[in-house]
Amino acid sequence: MNMKKKIVAMMLAGVMACGLWACGNSSEPKEETKSENKEETVEVPEEQKTDVSFKDDILTIEDGVIKITGTEVAPANTDIGEENPTLIFTYEFTNTSDDVLQPGTVWIACFNATQETESTIEDLDVAFAPQDEKYTEMNEMSYTDVKPGATVESVISYDIKDTTLPVTLTATQGIAGEELGSKVINLQ
Repeated sequence: MNMKKKIVAMMLAGVMACGLWACGNSSEPKEETKSENKEETVEVPEEQKTDVSFKDDILTIEDGVIKITGTEVAPANTDIGEENPTLIFTYEFTNTSDDVLQPGTVWIACFNATQETESTIEDLDVAFAPQDEKYTEMNEMSYTDVKPGATVESVISYDIKDTTLPVTLTATQGIAGEELGSKVINLQ
């Protein structure tokens, strides 16, 4: 049963992340003008280009801003079938796009967590939502549509392979987008 839950959770995360597949791609808007019965296409520069980056725990991409506000290691919650401890990230998400976006979908599309062992680099799986009461409202926000311009608090967690090894969080401009930086989280 536990394996089924993990598979379902990963499939759900994958489907939601696909929604931002092209997050890293952008095209400049074009404006058509007519001049002396000739039609020509003129490229209109963007008024304000977003400085995409991951610095000082703040990820800035074209569609939003994620500010990491905290990390916590939690023991495995065997009541819900967890076998491993989890690394919990709390964050603020600001939607800077013109469309509604879900914080958890943007996070999954832009971040990857790994642990390096002596011989491998292990990708960490997204874990069940943290069940502690203090995360209830943040859990609800993770996959809620957030309006353009709004900021909400959210949470995500990862299964930890080894609590003695640091976790590296790598940020990109969406799935298959440019790498923007990384952060090392020491668990001890």
